[in-house]
Amino acid sequence: DLLLLKQWYQRRVRGTKEQLEGLQEEVTVLKNHNKTLKDQHEIDAQQVIVLQKEKEKVLLTLEEKDQLYLKTKQSLRQTEEKSRRKEKEKIELEGHLVKIRSELSKSETKLKEISEREATLQGTLSERDTLLEEQKIKIMEQSKEIEKFTKLMAMFHNLSNTGNAK
Repeated sequence: DLLLLKQWYQRRVRGTKEQLEGLQEEVTVLKNHNKTLKDQHEIDAQQVIVLQKEKEKVLLTLEEKDQLYLKTKQSLRQTEEKSRRKEKEKIELEGHLVKIRSELSKSETKLKEISEREATLQGTLSERDTLLEEQKIKIMEQSKEIEKFTKLMAMFHNLSNTGNAK
């Protein structure tokens, strides 16, 4: 009877050890995946910062060009009011306005592209935050399972020692 009990116990301990090793490997894989997600999250967060700085620069340039456009437009009106003699100057200012409008349009397009990229990255960061939370929960659950199996093994070990002592 004792021999059968010991054999049953040894099979049970082996099975429990295999389960424990499997869970530990799964936790290791999850931790590695979690680290990869965190690293990518950091990279994306840095890209968002770079994009935000670039967006600020473009906004400043856009504002400067807008101011320049308004000043040039005002200057054009003043020139028209002063004299029709300065037709050549008027043509030059109109050309300058077209150029500024073109640059303004390009800056607005670039700002729109940057905003879209920023929104995409923000979405990616949000998804990764969710994945990280899910991974954290899985790791906590796996850790609880490992703790249960460790306690169970300790109980079996104590029973085995008690059986061997008799």
